[in-house]
Amino acid sequence: MLMNMNDIALKSLLLSVPLFTFVAHAELYKGLDAEGNVFYSDQPFHNAEKFIPPSLSIADAPKAKQKKKVTEEEKPAEFKYTDFDIISPTNNQTIWNEPQLNVTLQLKPGLNTAEGHTAWLIMDGKPVVENSQSTSMQIGQTDRGAHQLQAQVRDKEGKIVVRSRAIIVHIKKSVVRRPAL
Repeated sequence: MLMNMNDIALKSLLLSVPLFTFVAHAELYKGLDAEGNVFYSDQPFHNAEKFIPPSLSIADAPKAKQKKKVTEEEKPAEFKYTDFDIISPTNNQTIWNEPQLNVTLQLKPGLNTAEGHTAWLIMDGKPVVENSQSTSMQIGQTDRGAHQLQAQVRDKEGKIVVRSRAIIVHIKKSVVRRPAL
């Protein structure tokens, strides 16, 4: 079997030598066609001259500038709030006879004022406190009834960054009836 492999390799080599010889001795011809265009061929033709192409120029490829690798220390950490909620009043709390409604927010990490973040308080779908840098807010006199509260943190363009869950508070006021005179 080893002998057969050597015979096959030798025969393949002998068959490929004439092919490479033909390619190495191929000639090029240059001439003009009937319309005056330059024409090249590997076969001689009328008014053709032997053509020897110029040697190939070899140049080193330009070295690309290496991009500076950004290390973890150079990347600014993405700021993300992990906890945001209205902690006072609580959901479904009834508030009796209070002249003001006090709302306290829990925000972790704290409000990122360096990035222009501000706290907003929305009651019944409308902002009642805007652009606050505090997590404690007071709303003036509030009408009786059930009100939905939600807090938001917005960036300097006014886009919502994070919002709290919505809660319902019930405002009650005692009414003292005077006797009819």
